[in-house]
Amino acid sequence: MIVYHGSIRKLEAFTKETVVQNFSNGIDTIGFWFTSDVNAAKPFAIGTETVIEKSETEFWEDGEPKVVQYDRPVRGFIYKVYMDDPILKEFESYDLFMQERDKYCDYLGSKKRKPTWKDKAILLNKEEANAKFRKNLMSQDFEGISVRNTKLHGVATDLYCLFSQEPIQIADIIPIDE
Repeated sequence: MIVYHGSIRKLEAFTKETVVQNFSNGIDTIGFWFTSDVNAAKPFAIGTETVIEKSETEFWEDGEPKVVQYDRPVRGFIYKVYMDDPILKEFESYDLFMQERDKYCDYLGSKKRKPTWKDKAILLNKEEANAKFRKNLMSQDFEGISVRNTKLHGVATDLYCLFSQEPIQIADIIPIDE
């Protein structure tokens, strides 16, 4: 299976230390996320990074340059990865996936008795919920999940999330051109 991952960071392999994608609904720390469509991965490779440096135009009274902070646009990379048929828990829709994960979530900010992700309530235990969700699936011998027919940045794609403890090797790196 061929999948894609977009990132503004340069990666050699996917490891536990790898920065995760910024997914909505707090799902980013479940595992390593990939898409079946290269175009769905591209928006994750475009973003900003915070830069802190000495100013060339602003100085303190003693002549020392001031330190300034700003966000700089970054165009990163799309990583093409080959996966050898991992054992995946399949969800036919994003909604079904989120319903399953909600069993582990505590939300705040809704008048409902038991709010869910659809209520746009504040998720109080993202790390804990994602860890429990992942641990439950791993105890059933799943190595990840697949979420079918998901709309992501205007592109219909399948999402894949791997829980791998081993580094995931990259087959190709595609730079995002200016």
